[in-house]
Amino acid sequence: MDVELLVVLVVVIGAALWQHSRYLGERRNAAQDLQPLLYGPNTFHLIVHLRTEDDSDDAVLAALRKVKSETEADLKWVYAGRVAATGEHSTQMGGIEWTACVLLQAPSRQQADEAISGRLGAALAELPDVHIQGFDRPVFSNLLFPQIQGLRRLSAVVRRKPSTLPFTRHEGELPMPQAPEIAAQITRGESLNKRGAVVFNLSDHGTPEQQANDAAYTDQILGAMAEGGYGPIHWGRAVRVSGQAEFERVVLVYYPGVRFFGDMIQSTFFQSIVPGKQLGDNQSTITVPVLDRL
Repeated sequence: MDVELLVVLVVVIGAALWQHSRYLGERRNAAQDLQPLLYGPNTFHLIVHLRTEDDSDDAVLAALRKVKSETEADLKWVYAGRVAATGEHSTQMGGIEWTACVLLQAPSRQQADEAISGRLGAALAELPDVHIQGFDRPVFSNLLFPQIQGLRRLSAVVRRKPSTLPFTRHEGELPMPQAPEIAAQITRGESLNKRGAVVFNLSDHGTPEQQANDAAYTDQILGAMAEGGYGPIHWGRAVRVSGQAEFERVVLVYYPGVRFFGDMIQSTFFQSIVPGKQLGDNQSTITVPVLDRL
């Protein structure tokens, strides 16, 4: 093999491994996300939004501990988050103020259904409000995302694209007027976790026009995420397992803390692109990781 080619291969492989290690470190340490990188083709995932009567941190954590103790024999607990704020309410799920979100993994759809009708359903039955969403999480597209983001970042550097960091606070009228309120509300999550925030998104693609606009928004936000080393950690096709709500896509996005998230949504960068975020319906729930407390 040519020496120059060998050097190029070593550099490329080394960069890929470094990028993968960096993303995995954030997922495991900051997001407290225990998703196995590889799993069987029949594996099925569940997202649980739940509401406790008592909204205090102690009450929410106690409820999560109880559900976990009664279900972890059947399902792998991948992530558990205390809700810090709701970014957007789905018209299908109503205006419920959820207090926690959980991501679970089952060996198959059948075993997920059995858990819903069995121990998981029984454990959740005591809570006033629950929404369970299934989704198919493709192994390889999720696994390759860090490398795709690495290439996106390399392209931005080569093209000398201006940096989005640090964020600059937007002055004047806000295209997303609720941003300051959300930013203030989510700071309560720092009492439980200052390092990470994970946003649960359940969405419909919307009309072709909405999809085109949203694709442009997504491209810009992913570019910022590539620069900052954060972004989606789970995505896949939504599957209805209970209730009447119908979604098409599930995306869970990691951010380096609720304060970072608050600064981002109030920034000139975000406010300039957010009008392009157009979906048919969307439930956006901002959480802080608490799996280490359960």
